[in-house]
Amino acid sequence: MTDTNEDEATRQELLKTMISEEIGRAMQASIPHLAQEVESHVLEVVESMMASKMDELKGMINVMQEKKGTRKCTYKEFMACNPLPFKGEIDPIACQRWIASTEAVFIRSHCEKEDQVMFATGLLQLRAKDWWDVYSKELGEEKVQVLTWQEFKEPFLKYHCPQSAIDKIQEDFLHLRQKDETIDEITNVFLDKLKFCKDIAGTERMKINRYYGMLKAEYREFIIPAKCETLNELIDLARDREIEIRRQAERGEKRVSENVSSSSPSKKPKFQDQSKKDKAKGSIPKCKTCGKLHTGECLKGKKGCYNCGQEGHPYYRCPNPSRTCYNCFQPGHIKAECPKLQQKTDKEARKEEAPRAKGRMFQITTEEAKDHPNVVSGVKEESSSQVKQQGDQDRGKSHV
Repeated sequence: MTDTNEDEATRQELLKTMISEEIGRAMQASIPHLAQEVESHVLEVVESMMASKMDELKGMINVMQEKKGTRKCTYKEFMACNPLPFKGEIDPIACQRWIASTEAVFIRSHCEKEDQVMFATGLLQLRAKDWWDVYSKELGEEKVQVLTWQEFKEPFLKYHCPQSAIDKIQEDFLHLRQKDETIDEITNVFLDKLKFCKDIAGTERMKINRYYGMLKAEYREFIIPAKCETLNELIDLARDREIEIRRQAERGEKRVSENVSSSSPSKKPKFQDQSKKDKAKGSIPKCKTCGKLHTGECLKGKKGCYNCGQEGHPYYRCPNPSRTCYNCFQPGHIKAECPKLQQKTDKEARKEEAPRAKGRMFQITTEEAKDHPNVVSGVKEESSSQVKQQGDQDRGKSHV
């Protein structure tokens, strides 16, 4: 019995040891799995917390945006953007420029649509303010409060941009030519008028040709508009040419065309020097009383005939008219009979006379003409008087 009990105790001890070892092995095998489960659980908790925080942040941002959206632009904030005033000029260019500037201020200041007309009309001054006062009374206060910007622009443009002013701009655009303006100055004028000339220069090629024809000759000589595809390319070429002309002026160089014209002596100037024309009259002083050229006493304001000084007849009916030359201002003859003028005419006629070429004739006999290989012989026709004088012996002579 004692041995049996000891064996049973030993078996139980062995069984406990085996069970504990198996449990230890199982626990060691399950540790990685447990760590993964713990990690996943922690991540789920963190993600849920982050999601809740993100929702809170989004809610706060939405609230801030709603508060910002409900806040309207004030007139003070609108005027802080420095909008341009308008004084009521009947000028389509100035009118369109003011509208574009005001609409740009609407965008910068985030002005509400229902406040645009009220804020913009605060910029009107002088004649423009007078027009708005009359027009707003015609509409009524209720209509003015709900008036939109587009509804305001239509009568505004109709009054300040009449068709007659637009026609004048188009006419000036057709006759626009560069004079003393720089390229930038004439380009600004061209572009301002171009806004109202779409029918005249609607395509890019029409704009290029019109701009090229407007430039001065010193620019057009060195620019080929056919090579330009856009108006901006042509403007850049004109600016480059302007810089080159300025550099040539600083270096003291002359244009090629000016050098060519000065080197050709055959071309005479179109206009003569005025001093040459007045050379003959330079010796006669101008009268301080009547402002004309004459000698002797001035008779302006005196009664009677200017020739003889007697009353009863005008100077053009004077019985004893005095003849005075308008060329030498000497009495006794008229300009057509002036000896000085005739002397000049005779000298000029002598200079124009050129020596006449003298003709030569060689005379040989018929026998000599037949023997010479380079002579073409023929009978010369002479007048009847010469035939009678020379006789029959001269009829057979040959002439070359």
